[in-house]
Amino acid sequence: MIRVRWRRARASQPTAHERQPLVLTVTDPVTRETASELVARVDRLASTDRVVIDLTAIPDFDTEGAAALVGLQESYGPQRVTIVGLRQATARLVGIDELTVVGTPGQRADQGWVVRRLRAIAVVQAIGERRSTTDDLEPALDEALATGSGIVVVDLRGSELTRPGMDAIAFASSTAAVNGQELLVVNVDAQAGERLRHAGLSATTFVAPEPLLDS
Repeated sequence: MIRVRWRRARASQPTAHERQPLVLTVTDPVTRETASELVARVDRLASTDRVVIDLTAIPDFDTEGAAALVGLQESYGPQRVTIVGLRQATARLVGIDELTVVGTPGQRADQGWVVRRLRAIAVVQAIGERRSTTDDLEPALDEALATGSGIVVVDLRGSELTRPGMDAIAFASSTAAVNGQELLVVNVDAQAGERLRHAGLSATTFVAPEPLLDS
């Protein structure tokens, strides 16, 4: 189900920049089918209004649905279409079942990478709030792929994509394709996203920009 919260009318006609955005609240799983409906609705609205897509309450998502939203946001730009709530939804869906914490020898306990899983999704996230490096990402990716989850999400928020990290993602992309899994790399800044798009990733790997998981 998609609910729309309309802005209140003002006495004078505001400019496009001044108008409050339309908020589309999604409560169904984000799949290829539901994303198609959402894209069609946003296409009708975004030409004249700013649109915020709120995914906080979604019960599930797959990479095809997420990829459709990524393409939608990229086509209009984050100033016109903003996607919020996927971080909270992902935490709610996968945060209750911690599988393992992977780190390098001598690393602080509050740094490194954690793998979490619920149902058919495994999520690889950095530990702690400080900026992380992806030099030690490979063991966590291997652990996530080994769960057999249909979808593996790699959250790079606050992390520097180094050469070892990019090589690990490229190898994981190939492994996921062979295993029939899908890899979704999220919270990727523009520079890192450009590097990943030229890294020869498989067709079952999707790269999502930073605004997708913003709160």
